[in-house]
Amino acid sequence: MTRIHVLVTALAIGAVMACSTTVERVADSRELQLLGFLQGDSVSRQEVEGRMGRPGSTYENGRIVTYALSKPGDRFEVGGTQAHYTLVIVYRTDGTLERWSLIDTASSR
Repeated sequence: MTRIHVLVTALAIGAVMACSTTVERVADSRELQLLGFLQGDSVSRQEVEGRMGRPGSTYENGRIVTYALSKPGDRFEVGGTQAHYTLVIVYRTDGTLERWSLIDTASSR
């Protein structure tokens, strides 16, 4: 599978989760720093699930997962009554993080 195919799949998942035809990635570095533990080359699926719990949705046999996030104050929480973000994570075949995107689903409605 090519990187383009994975990226297109991840963006399509975000669009479906947002019930909209447009998706806006979060680009604010302050927001992205709140998910700083996702930075690095050797972040494992176990580390992510240890911090965030089980994903809300999985695709491609678990290679792509999503979490609905809310942001009360200055931190992200999984779920919540006002989940306005979707975190899309793509894992390599060895279970380490390949890439991730934070999508602001509230702004795409």
